[in-house]
Amino acid sequence: MFTYLSLYAVNQTQVQRLKTVKNLKSAQKALWLNWPILSLLSLSTSFSGLAIYYFYRNCDPLRQGRIKVRDQTMPLFVVDAMGDLPGLPGLFVSGIFSASLSTVSAALNSLAAVTLEDYLKPLYLKVKRKPLPDLQSSFPSKVMAFLYGVICIAVAFLAQKMGGVLQASLTIFGVVGGPLFALFTMGMFTTRANQRGVITGLLVGLSFSLWIGFGQPRPPVKTLDFSVEDCSDFGGYNQTSLPLAMAQRAAEPRDDSDYFYLYRVSYLWFSVLGYLVTFIVGYGYQLIIALARCSGYRADLSGRAANLYQYRPVFASGCPRYEAANGKDYRERWRY
Repeated sequence: MFTYLSLYAVNQTQVQRLKTVKNLKSAQKALWLNWPILSLLSLSTSFSGLAIYYFYRNCDPLRQGRIKVRDQTMPLFVVDAMGDLPGLPGLFVSGIFSASLSTVSAALNSLAAVTLEDYLKPLYLKVKRKPLPDLQSSFPSKVMAFLYGVICIAVAFLAQKMGGVLQASLTIFGVVGGPLFALFTMGMFTTRANQRGVITGLLVGLSFSLWIGFGQPRPPVKTLDFSVEDCSDFGGYNQTSLPLAMAQRAAEPRDDSDYFYLYRVSYLWFSVLGYLVTFIVGYGYQLIIALARCSGYRADLSGRAANLYQYRPVFASGCPRYEAANGKDYRERWRY
């Protein structure tokens, strides 16, 4: 849930898409229409995975040597199931890759737009003492999109070390999306969190999420059992083609308790943990500063029999004597 909330509520790519409609009501309609379509798509992909597993249940293509990683199972299934229909396997696979590339292009466009608006334009204004003209904005935007594309290509080579495509994508979205979602939550639903606390919480949350998301060593992902008992329909089973990964898998597996307990957490929990750490640190920073500042002004009230300021939570009240000493109205919220 936290992963999807971060993707649909605070993700730059999604927000940029929603801003293309004419008003807020149209954006809300688009989100409500997206819900059933996305649900059907998720069910369809889940049933497709079950069908592929059933198809290869007795002849594992990875152990047979026909593929090198599990992510190649779907294209192989298309070839095996629809290979007798000319052009259809290529059309199917090209459609899958086209959908992926459209998402990547939208992300590159969003990154370039954010960099231009939040960094390049303010820098140009500071150096040139005038705003960047719109006619000159397209070139730096294209340059940034190109540079981000190069970074994406480099990350693609590193992604093969992160497990399957689904695990890698959800890991990245969870590691980054959870702290980002907490950042917007503090901004929308709290009045105590300030800039220092939010930035501190974001940095701590991102560091924690990156640590648990990419820390090593990690236990191997557990999958359903496969066999090679019935590989006659696929050209037999060649023992010499056993991939190195499966040879390592045949070795005695380590018990999960041998790994650090945070490394045993499922990647589906990364967004939740990152959100909680960011929110607790970001909001707690302000409470700690408030307690430290109020303690000196409440010390002289400790001898009284009853004093409401002494027992009222710091997040529900200010420090009246501190505010009065600094020329502030005690009836207003105290902010650091």
